[in-house]
Amino acid sequence: MNDKEKEQIALEIYQQLIAALEEVSDIPAVVSIVNNLIEENGLSPEKENIIPLETKSKYAISDNLARVCPKCGSTNVAKNGSAYGKRRFHCKDCNAYFCTSSGKLTQGSSTSQKTWSIFIEGMLCDDSLPMLADKCNISLSTAHNWRMKLFSQVSNSVEGKILKGIIQEDEFYLSSSFKGNWKSTLNLGIEKDYSEIVPDYQKYGFRDYPHKRGSQDSQRGLSKDKICIATAVDDSKSIIGKPIGRENVNSKDLSYAFTGKMDQSSIIAIDKSKGGIKFAQDSGLAHFALDAKKESRKGTYNLQLVNSLHSVIASKTHSRACFATKNAEAYITWEAWKLVNRKKSIDEKKNILKTLLIPGKKTTTNKEIRHNELPSILHPE
Repeated sequence: MNDKEKEQIALEIYQQLIAALEEVSDIPAVVSIVNNLIEENGLSPEKENIIPLETKSKYAISDNLARVCPKCGSTNVAKNGSAYGKRRFHCKDCNAYFCTSSGKLTQGSSTSQKTWSIFIEGMLCDDSLPMLADKCNISLSTAHNWRMKLFSQVSNSVEGKILKGIIQEDEFYLSSSFKGNWKSTLNLGIEKDYSEIVPDYQKYGFRDYPHKRGSQDSQRGLSKDKICIATAVDDSKSIIGKPIGRENVNSKDLSYAFTGKMDQSSIIAIDKSKGGIKFAQDSGLAHFALDAKKESRKGTYNLQLVNSLHSVIASKTHSRACFATKNAEAYITWEAWKLVNRKKSIDEKKNILKTLLIPGKKTTTNKEIRHNELPSILHPE
């Protein structure tokens, strides 16, 4: 075992210890006992002075995780007492006050950190909502809200990224899905009168009949029931993916997804048969066209990475675990985030998600999740 592997194992053990201490009321006493157990079991290095774990207060473990202002991103902050059992801070640059959970996934939640850790691990392992609800001892509606809150946090973290270098751009089509838009309350055991409620698939002019979840369309070709998803990925595996319209797309639709998201010095690898070439010409971006039916790679240009992302998303949407069209961008961003971080361990990814903070971006509330609507670009003209 080399030094790097030792450091990685030590870091994982340390993170697990920190997570375990978050729910402890008397941290100094527990840390003291841990140090004694290490020494009594002969785990301390002989003839070397070991530096024991130390903590001065019950806030010491989480203080270092809150040294960034969630409003302006400044690190020029100072401790400012406590509120509701959490350490409070004051930003000297923007004069904002915040606590250890402000701007993070757990903001506004009174649930324990241990429960959130179980939930995040379940999400990383693709557990279903019933499984998450059972593991965390929460309701199905809460599990769904937490899932969408996590997706929103990840989406905000990558929203401001600009794709650079060689960018692979391609579009693909998915069947529209309106799961959870009509009788979702029945899953929660709530009975109500639905006779006057118009389901969204009728409201937005998609079809006049319910559609079996995960099944294919009955109409052939690019019907109005098909949603076009524009995706692009660069050399660093930063990804953009969002719905841009129904049926055929044009350069205007692609501009909606990509304008301001690509560096002007970039070169885009594009499928010849799609609308990306016109978009690249209109926006002044250099491009290299590939015939995806005959060649997936030509020199340094290819469409393999973006097509692999399409395969991952398609396999999800063609199953019973498919997502609603109104949440498509959030789900695509989540799948893309997992692909980018696929080489990291579960503990590393958990730690990233638990401490993820986007200065200037507010954490999504349950009210916003409940009132999420189909993107306006998918509404009938």
